[in-house]
Amino acid sequence: MSLGELARCASDASELTALLTRHQPDGPGSDPGVREAHRRALEALRRAEESARAPFGIGLVGEVSAGKSLLLGLLLGRPELLPVGEEAVTGNVTLIHAKAAPPHIRESYPSAVRVEYFTQAQTLDYLRHLRDELADQAQKAGLSPQVVLQLRELPIHEPDCGGLLGFRDTYLTGGLAQSLAGVLQEIGSLDRALRRMHESGLPLLGHTAELNDELARAAVVLPGADAEQGVDPRAGSWSGASDSSGFSARPAGPAHSGLGVPLTADLLRATLPLIRRLVREVRVAPSVWDLSAFPGAELRLLDFPGLNSDFSAVRDAYVCGTELHSVHTLLMLLKAGGPATDTLRRVFRMWHAAQRSDSMEDSVIALISRFHDLRVPESVLESYRRDTQQLTRERLLGDVAVLGELLASAERLVTSPDTPPATMGPTDRVLLTSAMRAMGVGGWNERVSKEFRDKCDLDARTAEADERAKTWRDIGRRLSADALSGGLDRILTDFADDGGLERLRGRLGDHVSRHGAAFRLGQFAERREDVVEALRELHTALEASGGRDHVDHQAETAVREHLIALQTVWNEVRDRAKVELLDAHRLYSRRAQSTPGPSLFTELERETAERVYTWPSWNSLLGTVDEEHVDPRRLQGGHRVPVRTDEFFAEFRDSCREIEAAGSARLLAAVEAWLLGYQRRVVATAEQLATVITPEVFALLRSTSDGEKAAARLSRATSLQWLRDEAEKVLRDMGPAEVVDEEKLREHFPLRPGHILPWHPDSLVASGMDASSRHQTTIARHRREMAAMVLRQSLAGLARRQRLLASHLRTQAASFITDELRVNEMAGALATAAAGGRESTLGLADVAEQLRRHAADSVYSWEPSAETGSFGSGSPAVFPVGPFGGGDGK
Repeated sequence: MSLGELARCASDASELTALLTRHQPDGPGSDPGVREAHRRALEALRRAEESARAPFGIGLVGEVSAGKSLLLGLLLGRPELLPVGEEAVTGNVTLIHAKAAPPHIRESYPSAVRVEYFTQAQTLDYLRHLRDELADQAQKAGLSPQVVLQLRELPIHEPDCGGLLGFRDTYLTGGLAQSLAGVLQEIGSLDRALRRMHESGLPLLGHTAELNDELARAAVVLPGADAEQGVDPRAGSWSGASDSSGFSARPAGPAHSGLGVPLTADLLRATLPLIRRLVREVRVAPSVWDLSAFPGAELRLLDFPGLNSDFSAVRDAYVCGTELHSVHTLLMLLKAGGPATDTLRRVFRMWHAAQRSDSMEDSVIALISRFHDLRVPESVLESYRRDTQQLTRERLLGDVAVLGELLASAERLVTSPDTPPATMGPTDRVLLTSAMRAMGVGGWNERVSKEFRDKCDLDARTAEADERAKTWRDIGRRLSADALSGGLDRILTDFADDGGLERLRGRLGDHVSRHGAAFRLGQFAERREDVVEALRELHTALEASGGRDHVDHQAETAVREHLIALQTVWNEVRDRAKVELLDAHRLYSRRAQSTPGPSLFTELERETAERVYTWPSWNSLLGTVDEEHVDPRRLQGGHRVPVRTDEFFAEFRDSCREIEAAGSARLLAAVEAWLLGYQRRVVATAEQLATVITPEVFALLRSTSDGEKAAARLSRATSLQWLRDEAEKVLRDMGPAEVVDEEKLREHFPLRPGHILPWHPDSLVASGMDASSRHQTTIARHRREMAAMVLRQSLAGLARRQRLLASHLRTQAASFITDELRVNEMAGALATAAAGGRESTLGLADVAEQLRRHAADSVYSWEPSAETGSFGSGSPAVFPVGPFGGGDGK
């Protein structure tokens, strides 16, 4: 299952819709049965296309103060997007529509925010949920079965808490009321919200209003200053309170609501229990997170309230549960520095209540959040700082038991109970994250507001996180990288690099592409069956109505076959870009006589070796060798050689930067060679199409404005030159890689900074070991280490370019197939031109035949069909030009 299959479901629905829209059965005397079947088919296709193009949903769930909101903001490049704090802050679901910003945008930015209230039906459902939860808790507390049954049967037909409050006053008093305090306070809070709504005279239920940032906080933030003292922060008036995000509840400007009366911050706070969710839109810069590979270049991210609140547990579980049906990936946050809670049990209950068809374990990515807060005795960490020996996973988890316990908990979240216990360590869906480490690495301390920085104590906390990251990076590098480590070495170093954000973004992309796409396709099956049945019924109705015109469709059939062949090549470009363009071993540069050059990996390997091995440092060092050892007598005078590890850094840095500077040109040449193989097939197909669409026909096609557009699309379809130009533009617009950052480079410098080398004067003592360490093989070993690390840095820079380029070209190809190529529509336009500009008038039976043929090549066929197309190889020396013009389509 893949995103490509979903894209095909959408594009096939679009093409069939275009066909049916062109041939409307609404002429004089048309059959009402055919019109109704036609309407049902169009509606089924519309629903199917909307479903296939809908963005994927990612939900963040965890206990209070697990760091969900800040982590989510950092993922999108906006750490201040959502309110954060050490106490309970998030009191409502926040839905974020994260959409790809244009390529030239360097920073993410919010574009809109609105509040959505419960509808009346949803409010009634919430009231019944409160009633049932109260009955469950009352039964456990010892209330008699007869009274519990009476409570369960209490009718709720209006959004009013009177019945529940009357039951409370009659039956739930004394010690029983104290044991049910949480749910009773929630009922009281909802009652106050409903009364405040009625007092305002505004029909808020089912209402949506645009908000500014300050009002948005009023709609989602709990003023949690009193939460730790056991007081429900929503129990009384909130006017003038200070929320735990650090923003005081100052009187805000009114929101435009469309109700005739503006919404105010006080009203939003007072009616918070009636709010379903806050909805934000954010444009995400490609340099932060490239969303172009996702359907519609968009993701839906849901920030759920913490699930172990003392005062809103029932409501929090309810609003989260109502959104779970739209979530494809669930990020479960386990707080590294906190005690165990029953959050996992709560989430399982919500999951099963949502009646999901997939297992929760398959849908979860487990995050051990705030990892810098992991409670490890300083003495243990200090012992690891002093030790330089290689570590094993077993030893580390034995010394740091709390880490082993957290990893075991995280692994249980992603492992089905039917699966044998893992013996190989964490899976790829267990990650360590730290928003504070990410803030420090990203330099956010100086970029966020002073109010936010002071509230979160960023300077102190990021410094602490950075210090812990150094220790964990060293531990991760010393861990055995074999299978028994379970990838713990990579998880630790990824946490130390940037708080685990880059690894998390990658895992989210992989999980959505695999599990999310498979789940969506499973959900889509019903939509597909609706379309298939509707098209079958329409086909039957059209055939029964007769009216064949006996038009010769030989030209249109030939045109359509050639266009399908073109689309086959484009489909391969789209589907293979994300695989082949990411493999440096399979990308080649060009040489003379059109023969492939070396792979990108081989080029980099050779270039790094040549650069490193010709450093002047090695020549000066080798000049001091006498009888295979560095001769101390040759270190005197002006013969300068490196005697400290830091003295190699300048050459290491310069080599990394020089190779990075040439990275775009090197990759562009390889991408061009990759495209050339497909271009030859495109031109061959275009030449076959030219036997039908002759120059005269092509000129006739361009004689109208619509025909000119079709001609431009055909030109783009028969040349990949414009796609090559897109690649050049992306590479030209890319920002500098981390490899140019000197501080980043120092973290990857292979020699331990500040140490003296074996031939330093202070090391030149008469011992056999010292003499051995001054052997020229030590020089060779350091040279190999330097070459290996420069190669690693070069490959990292290349991979960064490859990821962005592969995603962009795949998106461009997919958009072209869906929005421009449109085989059926273009075939009709070309066939009309081939017929001298006279569009064939089809009878209903002819429309039925066209519908059958179009459907047979789609995912909505009611007949078996075979896939067409095969992969070709080889590439010409230059981009050939087909018979329909250049690659820009102009």
